[in-house]
Amino acid sequence: MTVSDAILDDMEDVLRRKFSFSPEESADARRSVRAIARTVIPAVTLDIIKEDPPDNRILECAVAAGADFIVTGDKDLLRLGRYDSIRILSPSDLLDIAQGQAREI
Repeated sequence: MTVSDAILDDMEDVLRRKFSFSPEESADARRSVRAIARTVIPAVTLDIIKEDPPDNRILECAVAAGADFIVTGDKDLLRLGRYDSIRILSPSDLLDIAQGQAREI
């Protein structure tokens, strides 16, 4: 899993606004994610997804990480299907791919 500071900032904001996390709880969540994720500093700023501009931070992070996939339930990202060489998949799509590869082994 890879994140950026912009993604962590957005995560904290959403936890407070939509889930009534206190500032301390959202900071704890940030520390927990940071402890298990690789953090990158994106070198590009993208403006691909006009409907939900914070989704562009996900694309920026994936580019910086050299990711092969973005796994998400976000409809705006899924609608893209792909950005550059990065495939954008739902969790169930990823499971289908993984199960197909397991059958080949």
